[in-house]
Amino acid sequence: MNHIFKLVGRVNSANADKLGETLFAEYKKYGELTLDADELEYISSAGLRVLLKLRKEQGSLEIINVSSDVKDIFDTTGFSDLMTIKKKLRQVSVENCELIGRGGNGSVYRISDDDIIKVYTSKTPVESIEKERELARSAFVAGVPTAIPYDVVKVGENYGIIFEMIKADVIARKFMNAPEHFDEYAEKYAALFKQIHGVKLAGKGLPSTSQIYLSYLDQLGDWYSEEELKRLRWFIQQIPEKETMVHGDFHTNNVMVQGDELLIIDMAEISYGNPIFDLASSYFVHMVTPRQYPDRVMRYLNVTPEVAMKLWNVIMEHYFATKNQETISEYNKIIEGFSLLKAALIPAIWLNMPDEHKKNAVEAAQKYFFPQMEVLLEGLNKMIK
Repeated sequence: MNHIFKLVGRVNSANADKLGETLFAEYKKYGELTLDADELEYISSAGLRVLLKLRKEQGSLEIINVSSDVKDIFDTTGFSDLMTIKKKLRQVSVENCELIGRGGNGSVYRISDDDIIKVYTSKTPVESIEKERELARSAFVAGVPTAIPYDVVKVGENYGIIFEMIKADVIARKFMNAPEHFDEYAEKYAALFKQIHGVKLAGKGLPSTSQIYLSYLDQLGDWYSEEELKRLRWFIQQIPEKETMVHGDFHTNNVMVQGDELLIIDMAEISYGNPIFDLASSYFVHMVTPRQYPDRVMRYLNVTPEVAMKLWNVIMEHYFATKNQETISEYNKIIEGFSLLKAALIPAIWLNMPDEHKKNAVEAAQKYFFPQMEVLLEGLNKMIK
């Protein structure tokens, strides 16, 4: 059983031996220790040797809530390479800050002229947030126009990431507050969506979208028969692999306007793979949600259902370089069919969703998705070369 042991005050040659006795007594009692350095002010080489001995005994050692000063000691001495060191998160308040966007897993606030903060829901573990920060950094380095992520912080009992976003605003407000400029921003919005799929992320330590989808199948044994799971696995494996970036959640609340440039945020789901995954996901929020759940559109996209659907048509015209509505309608049918794949995986993706809603999603997939799998794959090969 892992036990939290608090390091307090200053640890030096005068008290290091006593600390070692206490630590190993606790280790023998609990079998594994995690050290909490929230109240640790300083640690000398004598104290470091005690920690090294504990790490050798346990096989690994995690130290949490490490202050900047103490972390400097760990970094300088090389101990950060030997142990898992987690910095103490600073507290940030969003009281009286402007709310500029809200999504399914958090809200975005402006905290200064230069910075915004994404505050995650209370159900989001800090490990997932740290992962998103690293994904955002990887995307930025790869050339994706995105906000620069800085610290992971605490906001009350929740967690957040601070991004540098100088005088930026969500594009949803541009569409709603400046309708005379709709065409200008819609073209930029569509261009950004296509630009994402021009960025190659394979081989940069990011997951494959197909592998992520396949991993969900292991959690669906209570929802589908063995034969249905085989069919789902077969279908995902037939989608041609690509090296391009897949954002996973492209919509009007995840795109910021900074001067003349558009930047994409919310990198929690980025991966690499076939663009159809992004097309299907974005089709759902721009077209399916406005038709089936119009009351949710303003809450999650900050635009009206009419604007959301109009934007999707601009995306399609720009993405496939055509204004032929028959062609666009044909492609939309294929993309809509692929959007049912993610719906089929809902019980594994949205664990906190009520079982009734999961059941409805599974039944919809069985009725509408499974019968058209072969047709969709054939259409995909014609649509995306």
